[in-house]
Amino acid sequence: MKTLPRIAIGIAIFVVAVVVGAIVAIKTIDPNTLIAPVQAQVKAATGRDLAVRGGAHIALSLHPRIVLTDVVLSNAPWGTAKELARIERLELAAALVPLLSRRFELEEIVLVKPVVALETDGKGQKNWQSASAAPSTAPSGSSSGTSLAAVVAVGNVTIADGLFTYQDGPKAVPSRVTVNTLALRPRALRSGVDVDFKGAVGDVPLTVEGTVGSFEALLARTAPYPVDLKGQVAGQAFAIATRVKAESSRYAFEDLKLALGPNAIEGTFAADMSGTRPKVVFDLQAKALAMRALPVPVPVPAIPGQAPPPAKAARAYMIPDTPVSFVPLRWVDADGKLAIGELTLAGGQALRDVALAFTNADGRFDMPRFSLGAFGGTLRGSARIDASRADAAALNVRVDGSGLSLGALLTAAGHPREVRGGSTDLTVDLAMRGSSPHDWASTATGNVRVVSGKATLVNSKIDPAFVIDRLNEAINPFRTRDPSTELLCAVVRFPIANGIARVDRSIAAETDKLGVSASGTLDFRNETLDFQFNPKVRKGISIDFAGFSDLVRVSGPFASPHVGIDPAGSAKLIASVGAAIGTGGLSAVAQSLLSWADGSGPGPCKIALEGASAPAATQGAGNNNANPAVPIANEVGKALGKLFGR
Repeated sequence: MKTLPRIAIGIAIFVVAVVVGAIVAIKTIDPNTLIAPVQAQVKAATGRDLAVRGGAHIALSLHPRIVLTDVVLSNAPWGTAKELARIERLELAAALVPLLSRRFELEEIVLVKPVVALETDGKGQKNWQSASAAPSTAPSGSSSGTSLAAVVAVGNVTIADGLFTYQDGPKAVPSRVTVNTLALRPRALRSGVDVDFKGAVGDVPLTVEGTVGSFEALLARTAPYPVDLKGQVAGQAFAIATRVKAESSRYAFEDLKLALGPNAIEGTFAADMSGTRPKVVFDLQAKALAMRALPVPVPVPAIPGQAPPPAKAARAYMIPDTPVSFVPLRWVDADGKLAIGELTLAGGQALRDVALAFTNADGRFDMPRFSLGAFGGTLRGSARIDASRADAAALNVRVDGSGLSLGALLTAAGHPREVRGGSTDLTVDLAMRGSSPHDWASTATGNVRVVSGKATLVNSKIDPAFVIDRLNEAINPFRTRDPSTELLCAVVRFPIANGIARVDRSIAAETDKLGVSASGTLDFRNETLDFQFNPKVRKGISIDFAGFSDLVRVSGPFASPHVGIDPAGSAKLIASVGAAIGTGGLSAVAQSLLSWADGSGPGPCKIALEGASAPAATQGAGNNNANPAVPIANEVGKALGKLFGR
């Protein structure tokens, strides 16, 4: 029983001796004498000058602290910032026992109001590296990393009210990280470090908590570094778990699992910083991804000194003339694969089974394949963007759609209508160039084809304010009388060259009562159109009402075309697209439709699909120049004129 009190007394004496000894040691130490050796070491390691302008002193407590004020680290001579780093106050908490032998072991580092400006010269040189330092080629687990880990032991690290910026090149806009608080606290037995962060990335608020690997493991780089964090970003909960493998200038995120709100992504991601541009390589999968749940992206700012895009004419186009910047394609190279089970766009549209693979090198983006489920069917294709030149990008797009819903396509085009059936295939193959969607349309060269099968279109009330409704009523008067239109087929096929599409009977539709074929031009450069539509009623279908004509012309700007009757103008139009003028003054359009209506020739859809290869319509012996065919609705011309306000 007497042993325990003696032990307690011995411990107390030892603690008092340690405290007294530490105080004596501290009293005999002038912390300012430590600054010069540290400055020499920093100069040798980085080539930068370290200054402690406010001096140093020791704050006595159970954990004595060396306090340095107004600490400044100079920047590289080529740097844009005045200083690489400035710290209002730097506190170093020393362990007591080692002080007895005048050795300093840090239990805590506190940085108050640090401002750190990291930057590159845009040519590979970094301001946190010595100008004479060559890039490290030592592999992971090299002796240099291991020896450093053996001699460096870091305790708690706390940062308060800090600002960190990164600028990749003298003309780039800096990225900004604001640190309200950051606490790194090692766990027992060096099993990891607890992380607690509150701040913002740019203008996006961010809080983080969790665990990462130990400082020793980070420095040694001998094994994948564990990361397990969660928090809030822009009000959305997030979590990330991965193992980071560092090899020279390459960082690989293995077994990556990232969750943001309802979204969850997993796979692998790697960043290689050794080249003239960073390169990312990834293979990511997600069961579901909702774009609305992602933080709002920060708009890419203009780079100071970069020539502005050419001024645009002050005209409002339906196809936006707003420049689209492909500059980021020249910032980062990439080799990626992405698979998403269901992708919900910001507007609410749902895409399924999204799969794509692409590469990007020196501003040349190549997506040799993509596929996705949309509009009730499947879209497949490829895309290439050459943004290596600063003045204008070149685009090549190929899209093949199969089994698409006609109703879904009409809704996407802004003309919703109840449709049953209507399986639709499409092919788009275009080469374009320019800096805006309007530029791309104005320079487009290639082919577009859309083919729809049988469908029932419910006939809703016609709105005269909409051009599409006025045109529909003019070429299909049955719409106002029948509850539905039984569509047998519809074809839209046109070649386009340098933004101009010339159509020769390659736009057509057939219903159970009539057929219609169209010829004309679409000029995407100035967004104008000029079309003749020729509807013909099938043999045996009676027309007992006014308001029907076998020639309807639509012309004018895309935004507000005029629908009316203009035989003379339509004759010029037919000649302009190269369509043949047949006997009796009838165009090839009218001849083929008449023969089809009589059941003796190919239908409008067949002609639209096959073009010149479709069998030509022939005229009967009784139909000659002396007896020209008469339009079947000339007698109702006045009624049609009233319909269009003529």
